[in-house]
Amino acid sequence: MKSAGFQNQPTSTDILLKLQQSFSEKTQSVQKHLDSVDTVALSSEVWNTTANKTYMTTTCHLIDDTWTRQSWVLETTPLPEEYKPSNIIRQLLKIADKWRIGNKIKVVVTNEDGIKRDIKKAGWDFIPCFANTLDVVFKETLEASSDWKVLVQRCCKIAKYFSNAEAQGHLKKAQKNLWLLKHNLAETKGDKWLSTLNMLERISEQREAIQQVLIEFNVDLLLSKLENKNITKTISSLKAFQDVISPAKRYHSLSDIIPQVEAMRKKLKELQQSGNEFAKELARCLDHHFSKAKENDWLTLSTTLNMRYRDIALSETGTFTHITKRIIAEMEHLNEENQGRSFRQPGNFDMDVKRYLEKEMFEIEYDPLAFWKFPKDKDWYLSEVARKYLAVVSTAVPADIAFDIEKARLVASRRSSLDPEHLNMMLFLNGNCFLHS
Repeated sequence: MKSAGFQNQPTSTDILLKLQQSFSEKTQSVQKHLDSVDTVALSSEVWNTTANKTYMTTTCHLIDDTWTRQSWVLETTPLPEEYKPSNIIRQLLKIADKWRIGNKIKVVVTNEDGIKRDIKKAGWDFIPCFANTLDVVFKETLEASSDWKVLVQRCCKIAKYFSNAEAQGHLKKAQKNLWLLKHNLAETKGDKWLSTLNMLERISEQREAIQQVLIEFNVDLLLSKLENKNITKTISSLKAFQDVISPAKRYHSLSDIIPQVEAMRKKLKELQQSGNEFAKELARCLDHHFSKAKENDWLTLSTTLNMRYRDIALSETGTFTHITKRIIAEMEHLNEENQGRSFRQPGNFDMDVKRYLEKEMFEIEYDPLAFWKFPKDKDWYLSEVARKYLAVVSTAVPADIAFDIEKARLVASRRSSLDPEHLNMMLFLNGNCFLHS
């Protein structure tokens, strides 16, 4: 069977040469786009292979002249076995230098903890990955209550027991007898909220079949009525996270975080009122991590410049004055940077911001970038500030992977112990397959 681009069955050398050619062409195309913009944001995902090798995949984000969000994978690089924050920063600086974007980077979003100070030293602002922070919230919730932690650990043992082929066969037989869906149980380490939710939902769905098998074969993993009740409470609490975040989009804007957290708080509060203790502890840990969200200029300004959520960022006493001053300061700084260049003449920045804040907000289904697509001359400086803040993403991992358990598993299984150079080329091409020169 012939392959595309080859007259005869390709050899491994043919495939490698084709890969290198495609990589070279796509690299030039990405570089051309990056040279044409003034501001970019980076996201940096640190991840492990099944062979326990650590890699860092760095992606660049921006909003182009058509007001379309663009995200391009730049590099996938191996990290030392016992890496330090300095290793990550060194790699980021190398990437910035290679792609000629060092002075264009304003902020880095990463799922790696403990590197804020090092990123600041590099001259960039630091944003923790939203998906990773939610996992931390979940872990801290479990640590705060031994009962819930023991319950999740027990459920992990049940899922592991039924990962055995023989036990799966017994489960299938019980499912058939009970007219239940023939689903396998989902395994997890119990340290990620989404995979844990998936595991608990399967255990709850298959409770009768699980119980039948465990009793028949005298396995000491039976769940009590209280434990089953607490599983239900845990599921409803974690679904407060899942119901708020749609995995449909590849990347979520940083401007989504404050509205999403507020929606989670509302759902968890409703669960607390019905006596859900897990929801209460989850809400407490969520508040601990996001209590100062509206003091973060990247979060508040991006939310304010998103016409779907603008007023949410301005709702607290004292935030309105601070945010408007910060936006005006950004416009003035942009004006100073553009002195001597053929840019539009600045108007009255105070009036420009005031006029924007008085406009009617968008409905939730509207694209917030559409508002800025055709700015009038008097709104140009404000639109450029919006471009800077709305280009930043909320997660280091693409949202469709971070918040979709099946897609996350598929991606994890595809990442293997390939030669680092080949792995970099493959992830680069796969991540930028949509890009045209």
